Amino acid sequence: MALGVARPALQVAVLGAINWDTTVFERDFASPGEEVPVQRVEEFPGGKGANTAVAAARILGGSAVAFLGALGADQVKGPLLESLAVEGVRTDAVQVVRGSASGRAYVVVDGSGRKAIHTHFGANDAYSAAHVRSAASSSMISAAPVVVIMDVPLPAAAAAAEAASRRSRIIYSPGVRGTGPGERLSEILSLTDDLVVDRSELSKLSGRSDPGDCVESLIRRYEGVTVVATLGPEGCLVGRADEVTKVPPVDLADLGLEAVNSTGSGDAFLAAYACYSLFGLSPEEAARWGNLAGALKAASADTRGSPTRDELEGKMRLLRGLRARRPDSP
Repeated sequence: MALGVARPALQVAVLGAINWDTTVFERDFASPGEEVPVQRVEEFPGGKGANTAVAAARILGGSAVAFLGALGADQVKGPLLESLAVEGVRTDAVQVVRGSASGRAYVVVDGSGRKAIHTHFGANDAYSAAHVRSAASSSMISAAPVVVIMDVPLPAAAAAAEAASRRSRIIYSPGVRGTGPGERLSEILSLTDDLVVDRSELSKLSGRSDPGDCVESLIRRYEGVTVVATLGPEGCLVGRADEVTKVPPVDLADLGLEAVNSTGSGDAFLAAYACYSLFGLSPEEAARWGNLAGALKAASADTRGSPTRDELEGKMRLLRGLRARRPDSP
């Protein structure tokens, strides 16, 4: 950045995991004890929080997004930080945890683009409330109008929610942390504006199986929280104020595309939902943009294959044109 040029204002701060991903592509998932041939193996920078920060930066532009999380002092720390820097994501508040390895994820993708993820959280598990309260992190959280809190340990998530609640919109996506201690989770949700979960997380949080029932249960339990449930190829549900709305999915075939890897699709959804909420759209409309971003990501083999704002809005124009010609199209 040239001298004398002001840095763009921070818009979104994302707290979450950052990992180095090893992705195995194969035709079919193996059954227990079965050996199947692998088509190819690729390595990507990943982690739900880092993926979401990158996806948001592609929509909002350089320096408008900050990532807050933890890395180990190891050989992948440099490449992971560089992968954020080249996207314009601010990394001033990333913590390096001595004695911990950086997170690693081992992802298996089948011929339909479905995935199974096995994660060693490493330094992500050491991310603490003290890290959140550091000067660098506090300044990021206090500056951002939207704070996205993801799969960080619950004490760190609670500290971030408490700090952000003073002035920011809080979007919480607990991931695997959604099965943690009920009291701490309830504390975080009492400060949350939007809760974004996938089908599995939705069921674990609500104790029910039907997605509609799950959402209704959560909006009754956590009054004032908008609940967004992502259902993959079925679109998503948005629940608020005792009303649940189904937001239809995007059919990639309508765009001449097909799914090859759904890893990171939920992160692309979350980024688009956060950004278009920031633009002033309703949760239902923001979720429509999220569905499109998630679908476009699934058409890319790269874990961070999320679309830019121009790509996203260009595809939305195509879909709107299709709906105008086919009124029955979602």
